[in-house]
Amino acid sequence: MMPQLVSVRVSNGRGRRVRLWIPILPVLLILSPVLLLALVAAAVACLIWRVNLVRALGAGWGLLCALRGTRIEIEQSRTAVLVNIR
Repeated sequence: MMPQLVSVRVSNGRGRRVRLWIPILPVLLILSPVLLLALVAAAVACLIWRVNLVRALGAGWGLLCALRGTRIEIEQSRTAVLVNIR
């Protein structure tokens, strides 16, 4: 199943926190023209390098679905960023 929500939390050392919840489906719908261009570019690249387009798209979809449950934590000095894909 494709991830549904990305939550991003940014906090600095002074106690200020910012939390964002980003729903994936509306973002994909808004960016669909860009995604169509990327799909055409990927198809051309597959033809140039003689890669099976269907298998490449299947691998990309599998990678997208495998992102569910990923948690990325980044800390630098007093700033911390947490990205959680649900």
